[in-house]
Amino acid sequence: MIEPSSRQQTTPTAPSADRPLWTLIGPGVAVMVAACQVAIVFGPPHSALQRDLSASAAWLAVTVVAQLVAAALGAVPGFLLGRRAPTSVVASGLLLLLVGTVVTALSATPAMVLAAGVVTGLGAGAVLGTAAGLSGQVGAHRAQARLGLGLAVLGGLVAGAVLGWLLPTMLSWRLAYLSMVLLILVALVATAVGGIVAAARGSR
Repeated sequence: MIEPSSRQQTTPTAPSADRPLWTLIGPGVAVMVAACQVAIVFGPPHSALQRDLSASAAWLAVTVVAQLVAAALGAVPGFLLGRRAPTSVVASGLLLLLVGTVVTALSATPAMVLAAGVVTGLGAGAVLGTAAGLSGQVGAHRAQARLGLGLAVLGGLVAGAVLGWLLPTMLSWRLAYLSMVLLILVALVATAVGGIVAAARGSR
């Protein structure tokens, strides 16, 4: 008589609120865009930007480090909050990416680029942290989810490196950043659609 009651008490403590694997499509697209944006930092855009804005090499290094540190900081709330409200957190991260990208493309001073880089890093970190948290909420599909997100990050880094080398060489560094606006908007649409469908199906 005692054993059944103890089993009943332990059952509610192990909830299995697993998400369907398809709910990671929106965050996956966002992860690819975030990785692409981060990869641009390491290409010629910053060298051309340094020349056009008369910035020093030390400032260039500080800008890169500040963006990477901001991404690491943004990943913490993204991981913690994104598991509860992924659509809101990913969308907020993408909006930060959008603001940072546009401000960078229109910057007239090194200080503006530095501030925009911090905003961009926070947005990218929030997106990446949310995706990492969600990858552990798909039950038996965790391995597939993490592999898919890893490939999305890799694809984004490669695309960012290509854009970062190609567009500044052929056109301008400002256009390299502005080209990201369309990708960010696509990721926002994918995230919103995924969130609406998940809410309609009760998958949060």
